[in-house]
Amino acid sequence: MIIGIQGEKGSSNERACIEFCKKHKIHDYQIKYLISTKNVLKELKQGKIDLGTFAVKSSGGGLVKETKEAVKKYSFDKVDEINLQMDHALLGIKKSKKECYKKIVSHPQALKEHKAYLKKEYPNAKFVEAKDTALPARKLKEGEYNDRTIVIAPKACARIYSLRIIEKTLPANKEYFTTFYLVKNLN
Repeated sequence: MIIGIQGEKGSSNERACIEFCKKHKIHDYQIKYLISTKNVLKELKQGKIDLGTFAVKSSGGGLVKETKEAVKKYSFDKVDEINLQMDHALLGIKKSKKECYKKIVSHPQALKEHKAYLKKEYPNAKFVEAKDTALPARKLKEGEYNDRTIVIAPKACARIYSLRIIEKTLPANKEYFTTFYLVKNLN
């Protein structure tokens, strides 16, 4: 079974996919990292994947804009939904003083959820939107960003992409839950 997810390796969507598979006793599966809801629903419609997962909404940020747009264009059957508490951390290449960081990169929903804290603690950093939370972690590891860039990503990304943990948890994590859907093609 191939399951397409709205995310990169290490993303919260990957975690949701694993939780769905445990819950539905799906043992033999392969995850296809499709980054966007649009890609998940497109490949589902084309029969390239058997199931898909994507984030629908978060507790503080509301509906995920990218998902909202994609579901207008594609039909699907919802199999299940799950709410997961986020475990976002700040990751970087090297630990520096907070004022040294010039860029914070992540998914718009994560930037929105953590905005108040980040603006206060990292006043010199510009927010840069990405299509996923884990994708900027991979790009940071691959050298697409410099050592003055930090990313908001799930903690697992520190290990997966050999990044330093700048902050192990963010204050908004306590109240930050995201709803994920498990979907299949219309029968």
